[in-house]
Amino acid sequence: MIRRPGLTTSQFWNTLFAFLLTGAAFSVFFQQSPGGCGDYPQNFEVLYLGLGAGAFLFVIYWLLWRLIPHAGWALPVLDVTIRFYLASVILGYGFAKVFVSQFPHLMANMDARFTELSPMRVAWAFFGYSRGYQMFLGWGEVIPALLLLFRRTSLLGALLMLVVMLNVFLINIFFDVCVKLNSGLYTVLSLFILLQHTPRLWNFFIANRMTPPTMADVWAGPRWVLWTGRVVKYAALAWILWTNGQAAVNMMQYAQSHVAQTPVQGAWRAFEVRRQQDSVWTAMDPNDSLYAGKIFFDGYNGVIRSEWIRDRFRFSLDSASSSLTVNFTNARNEWNIAPEQWVYQVVAADTLSLTTVWRGSTIAVKAVRRKEKLTRY
Repeated sequence: MIRRPGLTTSQFWNTLFAFLLTGAAFSVFFQQSPGGCGDYPQNFEVLYLGLGAGAFLFVIYWLLWRLIPHAGWALPVLDVTIRFYLASVILGYGFAKVFVSQFPHLMANMDARFTELSPMRVAWAFFGYSRGYQMFLGWGEVIPALLLLFRRTSLLGALLMLVVMLNVFLINIFFDVCVKLNSGLYTVLSLFILLQHTPRLWNFFIANRMTPPTMADVWAGPRWVLWTGRVVKYAALAWILWTNGQAAVNMMQYAQSHVAQTPVQGAWRAFEVRRQQDSVWTAMDPNDSLYAGKIFFDGYNGVIRSEWIRDRFRFSLDSASSSLTVNFTNARNEWNIAPEQWVYQVVAADTLSLTTVWRGSTIAVKAVRRKEKLTRY
């Protein structure tokens, strides 16, 4: 029987952190996020519960070491679990960039002053300005994720992934992107995987010694357990590749929605804005905070803005009734606001008549399509 490692051994601490980080990683599945953002108090609560569950399981595992057959295999199994988990998550983020769907290149952002945009929107506009650079960022996540799926390439994958995730985490910190918690967790997971190779990294980079190749752990137990483990491992690998492949197709279709041509497509400048009050339409002062001077329809996304207010929305279009179903988002990118119904009429090729409901007011807008180029594509 293999002796239980002591408290001063690297195996003890590696196994402890493997349990903790596995619990933290799987807590992400229990997060509740009503929009595209995170960092809600509930997200932190389930993270603490995940860490607590990992700590509890480690204590049970440690106390029952002598009763658990092949207890030393916990670390290799958890290492594979963390690698597969991280690879699966980052593949999704990577494909979103490869298919140019995470950072849309929107006319409204190109027309805005920096002071009108949140720090996150400034970053998104910068990354979305170049499709090629966004795709480069995406492959920078996809390739390390794929390398993590295989033992022989996991060290290279962890090195690349740590650099990528540290950069993402710092962007989220300094541009106030509301997914700091998860990006920080993924950075720590990358570091943990990398630290499993500490002796080899020390020999190669510091001690300038010959570094032997990694060797697979040899299973000395029943063969049926070995084959069951292999089946589970390769089934998980196939599932990760299949589900992320399907997600990539969906992201490609979503990206196409940003360039969909609708009857209202374009950047519009208002030349007449009226508001309905007590069934009476009155002209609005251009200094009114709800004077909708500029409206942008970009695919199925849009922005309506005055000199004081700028609101983003998504919409669906019913050409039969010439109506739009508009869903606004809030500052945290949550799409939980009740939809509004707008009515449109394309009066001429470059003239639009629009009846909107914006922040509780019914507003009629007549606008002309702007001629200046507001997009690179």
